[in-house]
Amino acid sequence: MRTMKIHSMAVFGLCLAPALAAAADEPAVPAAAPAPVAAAEPAPAAEPPPGTPAADPAGPVPAPAPVAAPAAVPADTGATEVAPASGAAPSTVVNLDVEGASAYVWRGMNLFGENQNTQAFSVFPSLTATFGGLSLGYWGAFQLSGDNKSDKVDSGVGAETDLIAKYSASLAENLTAYGMLTYWIYLAADDKAPVPAPEATPMYLEPGVGLTYSTAADLGLYLGYYRGLQEGTKPYSFLYINPSVGKTLPLSGDIALALGLSGGYKVYTNLADGAPKDYALDLTANVGATFPFSDMYVTPGIHAAFVTRDIDGSEFADEFIAWAGVHVGYNLGI
Repeated sequence: MRTMKIHSMAVFGLCLAPALAAAADEPAVPAAAPAPVAAAEPAPAAEPPPGTPAADPAGPVPAPAPVAAPAAVPADTGATEVAPASGAAPSTVVNLDVEGASAYVWRGMNLFGENQNTQAFSVFPSLTATFGGLSLGYWGAFQLSGDNKSDKVDSGVGAETDLIAKYSASLAENLTAYGMLTYWIYLAADDKAPVPAPEATPMYLEPGVGLTYSTAADLGLYLGYYRGLQEGTKPYSFLYINPSVGKTLPLSGDIALALGLSGGYKVYTNLADGAPKDYALDLTANVGATFPFSDMYVTPGIHAAFVTRDIDGSEFADEFIAWAGVHVGYNLGI
């Protein structure tokens, strides 16, 4: 499961270097709430950040706010709604996005790597429809390289499928609130494999709420409860507290540099007595630039993450990872 995904934004301060040191959310090595169970602990993808992915690392990403072509540069943390580039914004937007990345990091945990700091090339397809303040989407995570691919799939970490529903509304000038529900399912998992999954088909559900405030920078706060839906997955349940800050710096024309820094704290709720509280605190830094081409966009990014480990003899290499990725997407306004 993603090196105890409990059981993604990305470096200790998200690699502050790369990202200042958002989303995200947020996708990863089996990291479950209980002590890390190498390759066998299911863990869902990062919480889905609202908005077209820019500096955000892998993770479920709901469609961007409706914008007329060319697509506007997405918000740093996915918290701020993007303004229409020109003309009236369509009432409905369908977003198709595919990200290729050198690792799948979710809430600080490298889910597909054999170790916290190893790279495993992965792809993350997503399809999202936005209807005003409501967005409905699909997000997937698939590992393409590494000798552990089969074990990750069997253990309920690889071949991830996420379904996401999110609704956002403005509360005041520059202040937005949102609620979201994310469902994780691992259809190819095998609870009888050499590296077994905790259930034949591991499933998780995370209801969450958040606030975003746009001022000199975009400030965000997300609170979600990641819950295993079966006896075998319940030990990986945790409350997730996720503050973030982002800043977009115009470069040229429609091109802008998005910087993001986020932190996260996991409050495990179903660990067995004496089980280590691994991966409890994470910091992630992201840097990305979006290049719009009419209704299409290309967003390369670099990320870094730091996560605390509750294991004997842990070293910095067990806690840090840096990786890179690129999004290619298309927005269809209806």
